[in-house]
Amino acid sequence: PMGSVRTVLVFVIAAGLAVGSLAPAAPNASAQQLKKVVTFGVNRAQENLDPVTQDANPDIWAFMQIYQQLVRVNVKGDGFDPDLAERWTTSADGKTWAFFLRKNARFSNGDPVKAGDVVWSLKRARDTKGPWQWALEAVQDIGARDDATVVITLREPWAPFLADVSLFSNSILSEKVFKDAKPEQISNQPLGSGPFMLVEWRKGEEIVMKANPYYYEKGLPRTPELHLRYIPDDNSRIIALQSGEIDGIDYPPFSRVAELRRDSRLEMQLNPSTAVAHLSLNVREAPLSNVKVRQALAYATDRAAIVKAVCFGYCTPATTFLPITTPLFDKGSKGYPTDVSKARQLLKESGVPTPLTVKILYRSNDAVYESTAVALKGMWAKIGVNLELEPLDRAAATQRYRSNQFQVYVTGWTNDIPDPSQLAAYELGFTESQSYHSGYQSKEMDDLIARGLRELKQDKRRQIYYQIQDLALRDSPLIWLYYAPYTITINKKVKGLVQMATGPWIFKDVTVGE
Repeated sequence: PMGSVRTVLVFVIAAGLAVGSLAPAAPNASAQQLKKVVTFGVNRAQENLDPVTQDANPDIWAFMQIYQQLVRVNVKGDGFDPDLAERWTTSADGKTWAFFLRKNARFSNGDPVKAGDVVWSLKRARDTKGPWQWALEAVQDIGARDDATVVITLREPWAPFLADVSLFSNSILSEKVFKDAKPEQISNQPLGSGPFMLVEWRKGEEIVMKANPYYYEKGLPRTPELHLRYIPDDNSRIIALQSGEIDGIDYPPFSRVAELRRDSRLEMQLNPSTAVAHLSLNVREAPLSNVKVRQALAYATDRAAIVKAVCFGYCTPATTFLPITTPLFDKGSKGYPTDVSKARQLLKESGVPTPLTVKILYRSNDAVYESTAVALKGMWAKIGVNLELEPLDRAAATQRYRSNQFQVYVTGWTNDIPDPSQLAAYELGFTESQSYHSGYQSKEMDDLIARGLRELKQDKRRQIYYQIQDLALRDSPLIWLYYAPYTITINKKVKGLVQMATGPWIFKDVTVGE
């Protein structure tokens, strides 16, 4: 649980924000009979708003309101739109990329965004140890041709380079503000060129943002203030929405979808996503170091039953590690069909004596994770595996998981770019994440991942990623459960809210009626 000491960060002046007559006025919502503040209830609190060093959706989806990248993933999650770069060009050999910046882009302190800021930010992302450092591994040099032109030279042609540039870790920061900053300043005092700017952060409670008065899209954001309020309990979040205390919530549980759809005041959304739920298996130690044990557990897992019990039918059973909307997803893969007899045979062949006890770690007070663990306990018991439930509060469970002190952990993934390379590297490559903390290492897999990054012909690249999906199933360092839609519920007075297929919300066009 959070301690009694509360950290409050206020940046109106300290972060270098221009105040007074020189700053353009933020949009005036009250003149249109609209609220001046939109408040959104979230189930997880933000901890670190440094794009380079964190790897959690609550942080990413918050700082994406503040920062921009050279290019951004489109709403459908299948391509790219200009962001800080209005356009870009590529050399004939695919090794030199030029990005041409918007002339009217400014940070929220009024400083213009210059090529030097981009060069400094991307070099920091490339050179700082963290979970996303690999995203710029192909980069040989980053330079500024002039204040509005960035030139990036690659060591070799790189198939997902544009996707990698769009990754949140490659957000553009102010060199002047952050060049000599300590890591905690970058984590706690973000300052970007996006539609919103941070003005207050009551850690473990609420983040308060206001409209960036220098944002290049005139008239946006339409609502001058955005609050992200931490309400971890699902029922409390729903009650706050129904009472009008807040305007929307993330992750209402699937068990409440039908009820919320019946509430005439609310709009219940099941949004297209890149989300896949899975189990991380710690393969460092017995018995999960034995591949036949892992395969047995995969066969003993009834995904259709989990979809019914956990998702109330709103999800789709998973067949590969890739979310179903990802380019190069293998639609022909059968995954692991439920086969208890085969699971028993594999467990026998493993040489591991049964009955076998395995512990499953998950976050307590999470209806989805708890029901998943309970369902698995019954399924795995059929093959002689006693699954001990180990619920812990969010902070303790996360700490145990990140320090690799678990056997089975219930978790999930959302893509951040429209390319399979990000998830392949994070989940199956032994990078900083240690293969999604499973500890899985495979030279065969590493070689395939490397080939997938370098192969430019789409047909050949597809075959490589089909092989990666097959090998992941064979080795099973994780057990993939289901593909889930994003669930959010908003008051019907909220207009213009968009959730991207990659997860982040877009609040800049939001209005809320009084």
